[in-house]
Parts: sequence; structure tokens; C-alpha cells
Amino acid sequence: MQHARDRIRDLTGRRRLGLWPELIAEHMNMFLRGWAAYFKYGHSARRLSKIRQYARMRLALFISRKHRRSRNFGWRVMIISSPGDLGLVSLYGITVPPRAGKPWRAKPNAGGERRR
Repeated sequence: MQHARDRIRDLTGRRRLGLWPELIAEHMNMFLRGWAAYFKYGHSARRLSKIRQYARMRLALFISRKHRRSRNFGWRVMIISSPGDLGLVSLYGITVPPRAGKPWRAKPNAGGERRR
């Protein structure tokens, strides 16, 4: 969890203020999709929700710093101006609950994997 927060902090850091917020959201999406794909099994919905909320907060803070305005300005841009959070991916509904006694995958060799 701390690794994800550190990575999001790096992606929205001050040294990247010259980039467009949509590009920052795209870079964050690549990281969040990979993070969510790794942790989608099990009881991780609460953790993914916290990471997404942190990503939204950092993106709003990035926008406010870029325009040299208050933090509320960043939230207004995120909520009012762009209904899709500037293209930030939603992590809701991707968790797979574990099932007792059932394999994680439908086929044991899905995706072309072979025996070793």
C-alpha cells in the first residue's frame, strides 16, 4: 500500500508540473491498472478504494499547483469540469472474491502456459 502511495506521489510531483493533467492521469492509469490486476483477488476492495481516493486527491493537488490556485480549485476542476475525473480509471467492481475449494482460474493452463 505504501509503495502505491509513493509511486502516485512520484507521478504527481512538482517536477512534472510542465505536463498536462490528462497525461499525468494516463500515467497514473497505467500504474493503477497494474496494481489493481495484481490485487484483484481476495478481499481488497477497501484497499483499492483508498488508493483511488488518494490518486484523485493527488491529481486535484497537481492541478491546483499547476495553475497556482487553491486546493479547492483542483477539486472543482476534477468534479465540475470533467465528469470522468480527467480519465482516471475506476477501480470499483474488479475484485474477485475467493472461493473455498475452487481454483483461481477456470482452466489450469489458461493463456498458453505449459507444464514445466
